[in-house]
Amino acid sequence: MKHFVFSLMMIFCVLSCQEAIQKPDNLLSEEKMSEIIADFAINEQNYTIGNNINTENATRFILKKYKIKGELFTKSYEYYMTKPETMKEILDEAQVIIKTKDPKAEAFINKKLKGVSTNANGTAPAMAQ
Repeated sequence: MKHFVFSLMMIFCVLSCQEAIQKPDNLLSEEKMSEIIADFAINEQNYTIGNNINTENATRFILKKYKIKGELFTKSYEYYMTKPETMKEILDEAQVIIKTKDPKAEAFINKKLKGVSTNANGTAPAMAQ
């Protein structure tokens, strides 16, 4: 019985150490993810303002600009989503990039954050920041 319990414990330990999603072979760097996410956010804002923009073509343009395929971006995004602290850093950096490219965006972002509910730590969720 002791061997069974020990074996079961070892299996749980090994399984608990594995990552939820395997790290992609060509994982995009955190910096590149921030840049791409910032461009997507700016593109989304342009779509909101001007309805005649084709979002699919704009998405293709952004991916082509960074010389990556959509599948690589998606896999990298999914991987980083399993790492909340890293994803928060990526999104924070994307926000800085947006503010640098468009200084007027800071007021808009701050206005939006006032309407966002906070978590237990008293801060807005990373996706809202």
